[in-house]
Amino acid sequence: MPIEMSIPDYAKGLPGADKIIEFVENDADNFDGVPLFDWGFMGLDYRQNEDEVIEDIPGKYIRIRHSVETAAGEFNAITQRFYDVFDPGDFRWERRYIHSLGDFARLAEAEFKIRPFDHNAYNRECIKLGNRGIAVTGVFHPLGTLVRSSTMEDVYIWLISEKTLTQKYLEKTNQQVVDSVLSLINSELASPPVFTTYALEMLTPPWMGKKHFEQLVFPYDKCVNDAIHKIGGRHRAHSHGNTGQFLEMFADMGIDSIEPLEPPPFGDNILKEAKEKVGHRMLLSGNIPDQAFYTLSREEIREMTRRAIEDAASGGGFTLRLAGGGTGLGNTKEQAVIHIDRTLAFIDAALEFGRY
Repeated sequence: MPIEMSIPDYAKGLPGADKIIEFVENDADNFDGVPLFDWGFMGLDYRQNEDEVIEDIPGKYIRIRHSVETAAGEFNAITQRFYDVFDPGDFRWERRYIHSLGDFARLAEAEFKIRPFDHNAYNRECIKLGNRGIAVTGVFHPLGTLVRSSTMEDVYIWLISEKTLTQKYLEKTNQQVVDSVLSLINSELASPPVFTTYALEMLTPPWMGKKHFEQLVFPYDKCVNDAIHKIGGRHRAHSHGNTGQFLEMFADMGIDSIEPLEPPPFGDNILKEAKEKVGHRMLLSGNIPDQAFYTLSREEIREMTRRAIEDAASGGGFTLRLAGGGTGLGNTKEQAVIHIDRTLAFIDAALEFGRY
C-alpha cells in the first residue's frame, strides 16, 4: 500500500521526528514537487517589492505589507503573523492582493501570454528523484487562484454579479494555461508531467454549488485537462472539504487523481462509495483526517487506517495520505509533538494492514 508522508523543516527536531524522516527517506511513496513553468503573479510577469513592516508588537504579532508590480499595475496585501504560533507558514490575511472590483477589472483587461518554462530544471529534478517518487509540478488555476488572492466576502459576489468581467477573465487566463501547456509538445522532458492544483476546495460547497461549478469551473478545467492529456500529462487535484458529491464530475472534466478525500465531519467523502464510483477512473488518495489527531487515541487512529485500507485498497488505485499532507503540524510545539506521535501510529497501522 503506497503511503505518502512528509515533515516540515521546523518540526524535524521534535521527539519522534527522526522516525518520520527515516520513513520518508526510505519507505514513503510521495508526489514530490519539481519546477517547470513560471506562472508569475496571476499569470503575469511581476516584480516583488520589498516587504514593509507596518506594525511590530514584540511577543504578540507583526503586520507586513506586501506588494507586486505588474503590467496591470501594483497589487498589495497585508498579513499578520503571530509570534507564539509554531508553524511559520500559519498567518492571517488582513488584506488580500485582489481586494477591490477595480483590482479584478485590471486583471481581466490584462494581456496574458504563454508562460516560460525551464525544462532543464524539470529534467534535472526528475533524474535526481529517480524512482523514489513521482515528480509533480504546478499548473495555474485562474479561478482558484483568483479566489485565494481576493477578498472572499466579495469575490463570490463578483463571479455572479459581474458576469461579463468574469467571463473575460476566465476565457483569457484559461486560454493562456492551455497554450502554455501545449507549448511543451516539442520539449524533451524526462517524464510526462504530472500537474497539480490547489483550487477546487474553494469552488465547491459551502463556497460554490453545482450549478455555478458547471458554469464557471467545468468547461474551463476540461479544456486545460484536455491539453494536459494531449501532451501525455496528468492532473492531480488537491481539494479539502465536500468533494464527495463532485467526484464523478471531477472525473468527467479530466482529473486523474484527487486528494485528500476527507471523511465526515471534515468533508463528505465516504471512501468505499468513492472507490465504487470513480476508483476505476481516478487515483484516490488520503481519507485520514489528521486535523483530528490531537483528540484521537493511537488505537482509534489504527482502526481508522485499517478501515480506509479495507474500503479502498482492493484493485489498487489508492494511496494512504494524511489530509494535511505531512506531520508535525500544530499551532504549538506541544500540538506538533502529539501530531507526530499519532502519525507514527498511523504508519504502524498502514504497514500492518497495507500488505497486498
